[in-house]
Amino acid sequence: MKNIAVDLVSGWTEDEINKLELKYLHEILKCRDSLAVDALIYYSRYLSEKVVLNPDNYPVFMMLLQSGNHWVVDALVGKKNPEEFFKAVQPNRFLLAECFKILTKWKRNGIYAKSLLVVFGLLKQSYENSSEGYRLYPLTITDLNNLGKHLDDTKDQTYPVNRTILHILDSISKLVDGGAPVTDDEKLKVSIHANNIRGKFLDITKKLNEAIPDLLLEKGDYSVDEVPPSHIK
Repeated sequence: MKNIAVDLVSGWTEDEINKLELKYLHEILKCRDSLAVDALIYYSRYLSEKVVLNPDNYPVFMMLLQSGNHWVVDALVGKKNPEEFFKAVQPNRFLLAECFKILTKWKRNGIYAKSLLVVFGLLKQSYENSSEGYRLYPLTITDLNNLGKHLDDTKDQTYPVNRTILHILDSISKLVDGGAPVTDDEKLKVSIHANNIRGKFLDITKKLNEAIPDLLLEKGDYSVDEVPPSHIK
């Protein structure tokens, strides 16, 4: 009765206030100006250092990663190894779908390398056992193209991003056991295409566009439209 009375007197319900809070947080997440970036940096630090990533809050951490702002990502990841950032969380369909959403949305070179390593670290963990990973999130040819497009052909296979992508592709290429009869045509296609992308990158006589459409290989630059925090200006 007390809460109802307060609502009647104030004219605001708790749900309406919560919606306002979320509205302003979503505006901050867009990083459209330096004040928003400042706020998101400190929010990211608070979550990473005080709250800490766990199986009950990981969607919020993934949302911050998707901000695309490298200062925010630096604050979120801190001194942690980016490839092990989500290690505390059991891989699941939601996380894997979000990873491929990021890889699809951002152009080649259009996303901060540390952000990529966070995403690829999660994919590496998930597809180490390729059959189990495929069960959680059945990959498509499009998913593989959006993964492979982030290979940097200006650097060799020891470059951290390249090394991790190649490892993931190698695991996925083993989806189908060469000695066993094929019972899933889609899984076979994914296995073959993963090996094809990997092979084209490693063969100095080949080019990635022999495996991945040219349109997907167009380059971007995450720093061009990125809004800096206020102390950078």
